[in-house]
Amino acid sequence: MDHDQRRDRSERPRTPFRQSFRQWVYLILEEGQTEGAMSRAVEYFLIALIVSNTIAVVLETVPELYNPYRIFFTAFEQITVYIFAIEYFFRLWSSVEDPRIGHDTGWSGRLRFALRPMMIVDFLSFAPYFIALGLGGAIDLRALRVLRLLRLLKIARYSQAMPALLGVLYAERRALFGAFILLIFTVCVSGEIMHLIEGGVQPKAFGTLPGSMYWAITTLTTVGYGDETPLTWAGKLFAGITMVTGLVLFALPVGIIATGFVNGLHKREFTITWSMVKRQPLFDGFDVEAIGHILENMGASVMQDHTRITVAGQDANMFYLVIAGRAHAEDESGSWDIEPGDIIGDESLKDGAVYARTVWARTEIRMMNLMGEDLRRLARKYPLLGQRLRGEVAW
Repeated sequence: MDHDQRRDRSERPRTPFRQSFRQWVYLILEEGQTEGAMSRAVEYFLIALIVSNTIAVVLETVPELYNPYRIFFTAFEQITVYIFAIEYFFRLWSSVEDPRIGHDTGWSGRLRFALRPMMIVDFLSFAPYFIALGLGGAIDLRALRVLRLLRLLKIARYSQAMPALLGVLYAERRALFGAFILLIFTVCVSGEIMHLIEGGVQPKAFGTLPGSMYWAITTLTTVGYGDETPLTWAGKLFAGITMVTGLVLFALPVGIIATGFVNGLHKREFTITWSMVKRQPLFDGFDVEAIGHILENMGASVMQDHTRITVAGQDANMFYLVIAGRAHAEDESGSWDIEPGDIIGDESLKDGAVYARTVWARTEIRMMNLMGEDLRRLARKYPLLGQRLRGEVAW
């Protein structure tokens, strides 16, 4: 898209975003803070409710607190349960606005949505209460406390940390599986060697391979309960080697997870959702599979006002799509405003190019971003994307 096309697009009157009530509910509950003050208020309220409820569950076990304020704890639990139930059914009802099931507006689409991990957590946050209520005194309500503590997992919906961690576990699953196999192998070998060394001296502790393997796993993890210890000099020497080996073995998966976790958090400073991508004019007409592929490659960044986003003459190695907030662009021919839905850094579509204009944020701005090499790869895979960025196809 050249300068004139960009300016024409920015000056073109924008059609108000008409939403049905169901669309509005979906955006408020699923899109989070990118949808404005109302979404942020709902999000902060639910987070506060989740944390408060978890604290209440813990404090109920203290008789000195629970007995005098039994009515308060009971009322707070009931109010919380009904709020969580209403939230769940609103999410389920509005789920057909999700691009991944939008073609299936019946109950089958909603059922697939309900089987998502976070929806299952949402369901478990209130269902045990109603089950216990229906069964009367048939079960001990205290046994359901562990399920009530599952409500704390609901907070993962509003944090980048949990998706980033799960993403790392999935992306590094082969490396982690290899580390696990190496650990099992080391446990078996260490247990067998200790069985041979100490078995005759301590038949009760090391006389069997399972007993020796128990010693091996407690030693490798550096827990060292001390209930089984070697007596011979050879056993003590091998125990020292096993301890050092354990440090190395457990440092391996920790390093893999930690590195991927930090990189994942740096890549995305806010949650990118399917509908967020689907609503962008740049991706209009792309199918669900294409959007999913683009979503996997996109990062997300938040920049404060007056922050420079691009500088004319510098290497164009990053592409941005504005989600919320406003920016200002300037080049030799003039200046203009950049608003949600506009793009920054389309020069990165060409390898070795430089930015043609300087852009800085006028307000706090949220943007999706792509490395230049990723943008070029996606443009080759989806020609329509490249055509739109080059201005060959209107959007």
